[in-house]
Amino acid sequence: MHAFLDKKFINLVSSQLDRFKWQRPTLANCRCPICGDSQRNKNKCRGYFYERDGRYYYKCHNCSAAMTVSGFLEQISPTLYSEFRMEWIKEKGGGFKFAENPKGITSTGVAEKLQKLNVHRGQLKHVLAISELESNHAARMYLENRLIPESKFSEIYYTTDFSKVAKGVNPEMVLKPEERIVIPFYDDNNNLIGVQGRALDPNALRYITVKAEDHDRLFYNLHKVNTNKRIYVTEGPFDSMFLPNAVAMVGASKSVKLPDKLRMRDVVFCMDNEPRSIEIVNMMRNLVAKEHKVFIPDHRLEEKDINEMILSGKTLENIVDYIDENTYGGILAQAALSQWEKTTERWGV
Repeated sequence: MHAFLDKKFINLVSSQLDRFKWQRPTLANCRCPICGDSQRNKNKCRGYFYERDGRYYYKCHNCSAAMTVSGFLEQISPTLYSEFRMEWIKEKGGGFKFAENPKGITSTGVAEKLQKLNVHRGQLKHVLAISELESNHAARMYLENRLIPESKFSEIYYTTDFSKVAKGVNPEMVLKPEERIVIPFYDDNNNLIGVQGRALDPNALRYITVKAEDHDRLFYNLHKVNTNKRIYVTEGPFDSMFLPNAVAMVGASKSVKLPDKLRMRDVVFCMDNEPRSIEIVNMMRNLVAKEHKVFIPDHRLEEKDINEMILSGKTLENIVDYIDENTYGGILAQAALSQWEKTTERWGV
């Protein structure tokens, strides 16, 4: 969570930095506000934010200033520094790990709310919407640090016991009790057909997906998508939340079988930008062979997925335009894919 907090405040202070730009998802550049950088050449930018061991740091190659993001904010923006320290204390100070509280009750009152509501949100039990959590709750802070649109907070949930949520979907599932962010999957009749739990504990399995019987691959947001418009298909639910009219496919499978609702529609598959991943490349080859439209990035794109594009400072409009400009089908898709992928023998992989 520390890197997300650092990056959040780097983005917040970026408006005060001359020529600030994310060069890569984990490297940002600007003119150094501490020394003023070059006075003769206003285009020189020798200040850098970089990630190392789960934290971000600042370094200037002109004045040799080197410090944490906290130290940088203290010098450049005292107001943001105060906000950073408050969030850091809330994150570090606990109050989020229920196992540390013998009564299972936190200062945010989540346990009391769950008990009083005995929640049943469209067949989802034992959950609270992220929008109902207080601003300093770990689950809400996690989504805010990833810049997930707040409009989605009423559709994403939190639970103190994902094992109970899983059993509500598939009674045969036996999981250990743990807190997770919960993403639900519905069919066109708003029946709950699956859930995905995202761990808050960095030592836990990051994602657990639970499907109802007779369901193989799940499609997030399928029940809301407008089939009369272009539909974007991403690998994960979080990426789909940034795009207009998007769904996400979840579930182990080497090939893609579109649900009836999406067949013969304007569908564009947006796989992660991982040209060295044999699994991703094989998936894209399969999509191209079946004459689907596929987003194939050019060499300029450094971010791995949609979320990283957002975190790097790109606007939604720019991202959608870039995807549309680099969407291919048929022979053009084969040519673009051969230029993009790096798993063949010619790349020595």
